[in-house]
Amino acid sequence: MTTIEQLYREHSGKVSDKWSLYLDTYERLFAEFRDRPVRLLEIGIQNGGSLEIWAKYFARAERLIGCDIDPLCNLLRYDDPRISVIVGDAGEPRTRTAVLTLSERFDLVVDDGSHRSSDIVKAFAAYFPVLVDGGLFVAEDLHCSYYHDWEGGLFDPQSSVAFFKRLADIVNHEHWGVPRTRASLVEGFVRQYGVAMSEDLLASVHSVEFVNSICVIRKLPAARNVLGPRVIAGQVEQVVPGHPGLQGSAHVGPDESGNPWSTRLVPPEEAIVPLETALDAARADLEATRTALSAELAAERSALAAARAEVASLTRRAASLDDAAVVLKRSVADSARHAATMTERADTSAREVAALRSSTSWRLTAPLRALVLGIRRIGRVAGSARAAVEFSGGVGPALLRLVRVVRKDGIDGLRRGVYIAGRLRESPQGAGLPPDPIALDYVEWIRRHDTPDDTARASMRAAIDAMTDAPVISIVMPTYNPDPKWFRRAVDSVLVQTYPHWELCIADDASTAPGSRELVRSVAALDPRIKVVFRETNGHISEASNSALALATGRWVGLLDHDDELAEHALYCAARAILEHPDARLIYSDEDKVDEQGRRHDPYFKPDWNPDLFLSHNLFCHFGVYEHGLLREVGGFRRGFEGAQDYDLVLRCIERVPPEAIVHVPRVLYHWRVHPASTASGSAAKPYADDAGRRAIDEHLARRGLRARTEHTALGYRVRYALPDEPPLVTVIVPTRNAADLVRQCLDSVRAKTTYPNYEILLVDNGSDDPEALAYFETLATQGVRVCRDDGPFNFSALNNRAVAAARGEIIALLNNDIEVIAPEWMSEMVSHALRPEIGAVGAKLLYPDDTIQHAGVLLGTGGVAGHAFHGQVRDAHGYFGRLGLIAGYSAVTAACLFVRKEVFEQVGGLDEEGLKIAFNDIDFCIKVREAGYRNLYTPYAELYHFESKTRGLEDTPAKQARFSGEVACMKARWGRHLVDDPAYNPNLNLDRGDFTLSWPPRVAPLA
Repeated sequence: MTTIEQLYREHSGKVSDKWSLYLDTYERLFAEFRDRPVRLLEIGIQNGGSLEIWAKYFARAERLIGCDIDPLCNLLRYDDPRISVIVGDAGEPRTRTAVLTLSERFDLVVDDGSHRSSDIVKAFAAYFPVLVDGGLFVAEDLHCSYYHDWEGGLFDPQSSVAFFKRLADIVNHEHWGVPRTRASLVEGFVRQYGVAMSEDLLASVHSVEFVNSICVIRKLPAARNVLGPRVIAGQVEQVVPGHPGLQGSAHVGPDESGNPWSTRLVPPEEAIVPLETALDAARADLEATRTALSAELAAERSALAAARAEVASLTRRAASLDDAAVVLKRSVADSARHAATMTERADTSAREVAALRSSTSWRLTAPLRALVLGIRRIGRVAGSARAAVEFSGGVGPALLRLVRVVRKDGIDGLRRGVYIAGRLRESPQGAGLPPDPIALDYVEWIRRHDTPDDTARASMRAAIDAMTDAPVISIVMPTYNPDPKWFRRAVDSVLVQTYPHWELCIADDASTAPGSRELVRSVAALDPRIKVVFRETNGHISEASNSALALATGRWVGLLDHDDELAEHALYCAARAILEHPDARLIYSDEDKVDEQGRRHDPYFKPDWNPDLFLSHNLFCHFGVYEHGLLREVGGFRRGFEGAQDYDLVLRCIERVPPEAIVHVPRVLYHWRVHPASTASGSAAKPYADDAGRRAIDEHLARRGLRARTEHTALGYRVRYALPDEPPLVTVIVPTRNAADLVRQCLDSVRAKTTYPNYEILLVDNGSDDPEALAYFETLATQGVRVCRDDGPFNFSALNNRAVAAARGEIIALLNNDIEVIAPEWMSEMVSHALRPEIGAVGAKLLYPDDTIQHAGVLLGTGGVAGHAFHGQVRDAHGYFGRLGLIAGYSAVTAACLFVRKEVFEQVGGLDEEGLKIAFNDIDFCIKVREAGYRNLYTPYAELYHFESKTRGLEDTPAKQARFSGEVACMKARWGRHLVDDPAYNPNLNLDRGDFTLSWPPRVAPLA
């Protein structure tokens, strides 16, 4: 009969790729199945040739199924009706169901899929249960298990080779000498990869055979996987006597319950990983603390020198003011005399006006005066309307903008727009006027603030000439069947760069469209800095990007899609950021979109590096510039993450660099083309990108050793961090004065709706005197609520500080008495983040009773000191680029509902009892937490109602207003620089309101 190797050598159909050792091994293993009605499943078929060969080898095969994640496998066609192809991830339940619909059982399963450890273990868990007795599960290319990019390493405790080694121990279960289940030995893999492996399933593992890079697992009933009775043959015992009595006896091994190497709960290789991770984190924290202290010392010295200079200046100024005071006193005396004279004249005029208005002639002419006033107003409105039409470019555009304004700001917004249009008509330059919501949209903002003129270009060229070590930036551009017009615009956007030190590296991914190769060659001829490679086979965007990357010689690499455009100053800004931040390794910018007609819109003005927002959506995206050496370290782009290949790339990069090495340039440097097939038009254009992004995040979390999983949401992704097996105690601190109804509503909702199992409530009674409230508080004390009496004057900071000192919990939850729980998992969600070592304060999504936003994070500088983001928007609004519904970092969150570890609260000294007794103490606290090296965070998945300070009242007395003014002054004196430069916001967005609208003008430095 023809061997497998002969079939491979004679095959002329679809391509199949196997190592020669595999063919010899399969001949030995599969010979017994050759004449049976075999049912075979092969995971990972690429071009599909192996299925044709199996059909020849297993002439009597009943069903041959191939499964591959590559959508192009849908194109494979076979004449043999026994062959079927299913496209999908073999480890996903939907794909498994599709496979089992074609065949419920298999004799052979060959895993030649992604070769990633997670996928191999998932495939075993999914398909070993449906093997028939005597069937074989074969995992190919296990050498990948020793490579980092395939989720492995020589000593990786979660690699696929480590898993199969563990199965070898399971085969010898009866010899362990300890009362332990087989399933307990693979618990780490079950948790890591989210699979199920029952005791019965593992008992059916009969043998595990390693042949170089292949592992073969045979399945048999559990009864056949034991030593069985002893068999004695012969009668002569010249050396060791006593064997006849052992005939038929069972094996009895020694008791190993006292052997420490047999009784460990976790295998040593798994136990050491979190310890090493914690050690690395501790080292990093120590270095960060040392760096921070050095910077703080330098800042203090600088501040001291500045203070001394200021004292000298003030001394000189005081002397000048003394002289000026003498002059002013004389002027005040003169002004007083003049004021007395004017007062006397005003009294006389008032008497004359009163007499006039009481006259008969005044009453008779009232209608005429009203008519004249109306005519004047109509003239002004008509003039303003004409101005709006002129600024908009015609009646049609003006009407469209009018509709947008009315929808967004109502009639009041329309009135403001008409008024400002009139003002602009009177003053064509618009100097000093606020932006008109009708006439001044993003297009106008671009004209005013994002379009370099000749002066700016000259300044940039001068700055470039002054650079002593100007970095070469290699632009990587993969292309496949590009649209000629957009491709040329993309290339032109590089050619017109103000910054000259670049190279453009283009990889054509075996384009099939007529003229594509000629188009690429034509642009390569335009400039010697343009390099081109033509791939022989189509490898999709990841492999094409790697081919382009191989051409790059620059120290830095920027990514540009073949239909997008760079701003003319993009590379200049990137180079300046590189030189201004010598430790930078990753740089990203703001971006906007450009439609098919070249119109820019939808700008994304991003925050500075925000790790939690990045895990919620690809904040980095465009324009991304990477240190070339870092890309070499991580191995470039990975196949299998198409659609999210750049997301996966950044996720692997950030694992190797500190946060300060990631630099944000707050300028729109990239224009993302919107057309029906691009992800710029929405994730629905490439749905596989969403799944690739989720897998990339999950693998990132796994590499970091985190117990977390990712879910795809309508706005991006949600990372769920697992709680410890024994959740820590949370102390919920609720200050109040009287307000029994509010407290009852608050505590009843906490106790009735909260699913978190381990918390205590500490009610702080600040001098209540209402009999009903006092009686209710006494009742609470009998129901397990701790009630602490504090009769001092109202000082929100002091009340909470004293309560924290008395708290028993590891986690502190500050909660206003006018809060009502909505989401049952609110506490679990907030605790899961508060326990993360890098996180400080955690805030929730707070709603007014009318389901509008009260709090969704705090933006520093808005309204003078700080203000709530998205305040007043509806509950289900998305917010700016989804931020209202995404987990994200903020500089501050409100203490109306704030979770923080007690150790962090005490480390920063709690709330300020002296300077910030009532207002802004939470903002001050959060900034202190941030300055101590922690990140503050907002989660939309903890929803509560907030009735907003009902027991404290308004700032409606002179004393309260004076206190509030003092607290504002305290914040500005203490945190002035931070209040105008919030890293969680963007200097291109306004500080008047927290609604993420454009700033007129932006708070960014000139281009040069």
